[in-house]
Amino acid sequence: MQNRYFKKISNQLVKHLILAIIGIFFILPLVWLISTSLKTNRQIYVYPPQWIPDPVIWLNYPAVFDYAPFLLYFRNTLIIVALCTLGVFLSCSLVAYGFARLNAPGKNFLFILMLSTMILPYQVTMIPLYILFSKIGWVDTFRPLTIPFFFGIPLYIFLLRQFFMTIPRELEDAARIDGCGYLRTYWQIVLPLAKPALAVVMLFTTIGAWNDFLAPFDIFTEP
Repeated sequence: MQNRYFKKISNQLVKHLILAIIGIFFILPLVWLISTSLKTNRQIYVYPPQWIPDPVIWLNYPAVFDYAPFLLYFRNTLIIVALCTLGVFLSCSLVAYGFARLNAPGKNFLFILMLSTMILPYQVTMIPLYILFSKIGWVDTFRPLTIPFFFGIPLYIFLLRQFFMTIPRELEDAARIDGCGYLRTYWQIVLPLAKPALAVVMLFTTIGAWNDFLAPFDIFTEP
């Protein structure tokens, strides 16, 4: 009995030791990032690397705001992310509900056609889109980066449609018996049940819009 107890403890110690070693490898880049942010330019390229800055240059952080208008960049990014997330929530959920529940001729063909647009990467449509946006006067505005999200994103429509199809139809039938139309059923019955899928889609949208560099780089010529 005692041997089994010590064997269990030793196994746990080995597992935690392995996890600790892996965790150190994962945290090293973050430690190096913080260390480098407190160094002079000369200390950054010293070999062998110097983990602890000497001296510690705390003025590097306020100097960042003198180097570039980061607060303006941050504000612009927040506006774009908020509008993109709102657009995806309104458009993708509504279109996905239509594909999942409404019966219309050619619905499956339109769904496949929509999915086929996912084959084209942004690099293929980048130049035609820029020409279009420049002709309608959208260059150097937020509109090219936000308004397309109000017309649906195929990947997110697909994800939400698949989730909506798992919701029992009996719930919607009961709502219609109580007098709900399609829009009210969508808003009061389907959306509350789809919170997990909506959270994932909105999280993907937020991360994608926040990390997007190529599209703003093409559209904006000034902050």
